[in-house]
Amino acid sequence: MSFTLYAKFMLLIWDIHINTRYQDKILTEMRNIFSAYPEEKNIIFFWDYVYHFAYDRNALLQAYKLFLELFEQGKNVYILSGNHDRLGNSFVFEEAQKAFDIIQNAEFIMQNKGSGKIKFITKPILETIEEKEILFMPFFLTNEKEKNNYNPKNEKLGSISKFSTLLEKSNHKHEQFSWYINKYLAEQVDKHPKLTIFHHYYINGTTFPGQKSKFNYKDIALNEQFLDISTIKLISGHLHQAFNYNNYLCLWSVWSTSSLEANQNKYIFHYDTASNKVTAIPLMINPQIMIRPKTILNETTLLNELQTINETNKKYFSSPMRDITFKEDIQINIKNISLTLNVEHIDYDKMDEVIDEKLRNACKDIRLKKDSENMDSLLNSFKIESDNLNGFSDWKNILQEYMQKKFGNDYPKYEKVLKELKLL
Repeated sequence: MSFTLYAKFMLLIWDIHINTRYQDKILTEMRNIFSAYPEEKNIIFFWDYVYHFAYDRNALLQAYKLFLELFEQGKNVYILSGNHDRLGNSFVFEEAQKAFDIIQNAEFIMQNKGSGKIKFITKPILETIEEKEILFMPFFLTNEKEKNNYNPKNEKLGSISKFSTLLEKSNHKHEQFSWYINKYLAEQVDKHPKLTIFHHYYINGTTFPGQKSKFNYKDIALNEQFLDISTIKLISGHLHQAFNYNNYLCLWSVWSTSSLEANQNKYIFHYDTASNKVTAIPLMINPQIMIRPKTILNETTLLNELQTINETNKKYFSSPMRDITFKEDIQINIKNISLTLNVEHIDYDKMDEVIDEKLRNACKDIRLKKDSENMDSLLNSFKIESDNLNGFSDWKNILQEYMQKKFGNDYPKYEKVLKELKLL
């Protein structure tokens, strides 16, 4: 999702996940934003330029062209790495990084002081931009383990540091990495107590507004006590729902990457770092709507449902530490909607019993789905042997145990596929 700062501040673009299908809409939206703020010098692109399940090299090259356009306009372009951008032991944009490094070292750049710059950020770095201390914590690859005597002054940081020591002793590689990033962040907050932190990690053991999943250190996560430090500001994308919680503002992708992101509002955010004022402006590239119609659905009832969804999304931003202002109500073009209807029986020959013909023809896409109203009770009925379900990685263990029992000696071939799909 896009996130916009103006005046003396920054223009931020979140989680593009660009592909051929939506690249034109995505790039048009961003160019419109840049045109609306021509005086803005610093533009920061936040990670996840591609998607694990659909690495679209052609579309990625279109994003590179946009970076060059901004560079040629004299902008300072920051490009941060995300977990979806990992390609083996490197990142998808590293070949472009080499090309941009050559461009920036060219003689004509040295002769034109007004020219911009392009900076790739693949490791944590502290920057001062427009008089604001910003700690960039992208998704990064490292085997570093700094050993030093760190005695934090802040009581909460001391607690985080002591707990992180337990992670250091773990044999799980993701817990060890969680130890590293928590220790690093605690040290930085101790040195710079008013940091704004742009990060690409989960938060341990916390279920956020609008979220169904909970993550832990095996998923690579920050300690939840960072949420209680009022002097810092945490901002990220990464999760599948925009929300505001304590000092943490989460702004996910610019578009809905799957039907799992149904009934989510995507926004552009104006953010004044001096006053901490945030204004949300709706962004609708490909809204995914899922509803359970009580009567035959028509345009009027659909618009009423959309208003309810809009109000629900606004509630996810309620927090005493940061006030969010909504500039305008969402105006959805029905022609852009992918509509899923939860029904008791799936029968496309009887579509006219759940949606009227005019609305059916107006929507971009219509699909029927078996009613999942009692899905929660169904899930609760499963007998699960594991007692400690603290995060997403624990569900991976359950899936692995189930597959092993079900397929026995044939399990390895299924395991290979599950790992390729990033499900294990």
